[in-house]
Amino acid sequence: MKITILGSGSAYGVPFAGGGWGACDPKQPRNRRTTPSIFIDDGKTTLLVDMGPDFKEQIARHNISKFDAIFFTHPHADHIAGMFHLPILMYHRNGVNLPMYVDRATRRDIEKVWWYMFDPSIALEYTGTARPFWREMLPPEKMQIGTLDIQTFWQQHGRIKSVGLRVGNFAYSTDVNDFPPESEEHLYGLDYWVVDCNCLTNTDKSHSYVEKSVAWAQKFKPKKTYLTHLDYTIDYDSVSKMLPAGVELAYDGLTIEL
Repeated sequence: MKITILGSGSAYGVPFAGGGWGACDPKQPRNRRTTPSIFIDDGKTTLLVDMGPDFKEQIARHNISKFDAIFFTHPHADHIAGMFHLPILMYHRNGVNLPMYVDRATRRDIEKVWWYMFDPSIALEYTGTARPFWREMLPPEKMQIGTLDIQTFWQQHGRIKSVGLRVGNFAYSTDVNDFPPESEEHLYGLDYWVVDCNCLTNTDKSHSYVEKSVAWAQKFKPKKTYLTHLDYTIDYDSVSKMLPAGVELAYDGLTIEL
C-alpha cells in the first residue's frame, strides 16, 4: 500500500495569499505547501482523503485521473472546497458512480454549499451518467472500501469533531487538538502516523503544535510520525532540527509505502 501526501499545508497553504512565507524559507521546496489531503492506493483500491481548494492541481501533479471513493474528515473549507470540480469529474467517470464517505455534519454542510449538485429536481446533463452518492460514517466504525479495511475514530477539532482513519498499521489524524479516550486505542501499534501540527507554538486552539504533537508521538510510539497541516510558522529545515528521532515533517509529494 502506498500513501501519497498530496498536501501538507494548513488551511491557507504556504505561501499564503499575498505571497507571505512567514518564517518559512522560500528557497526550500518543502516549504511550499498546498492544503491537506492524502491519496491511498493498495494496487486495487484508490481512496482520496479530503478534497480541498488545491485538489485539481494536486491530482494533476501526481497523474491521478480517477479514484474509487472520497473520504471527508470534516466540513471545513480547506477539506471540501474541491467539490466545485465534482460535476466535470463525474462527467468523465464513464458511468461509474462515486461513493463519498462522510459523517452527518459534513454531509449537511457540503449539501448546504453545493446544493445544486444534490437537488433531484435539477437535471444536470453535464454530469454525464455517473453520480456521487453518500455513505454515512458513524465512528468508531470499521468499514470496507474496496479492498481497504478502515477503522474510523473521532477526534476533537476545536468546537467540532473530525474523523481519523486507520488502515492496517497506518493512521491519518489531520485537524485535531485532542483525542477522546475511546479513540486512543486505535493509535497504538502503528508503523506510520501522519498527524496534525498546525503551528510552531500553541496559537490555534483547534489544532496541535510542535510540542504537543511530539508528545503524542512519544505516548503512542508509532515507528515513524509525520507532522502535517503545517503553517507558515514551521520552516522545514529549522523545525526539523528540533524534532526527536522518529518524528519528521511531512511535505507535499511525500510517499509512504507499507
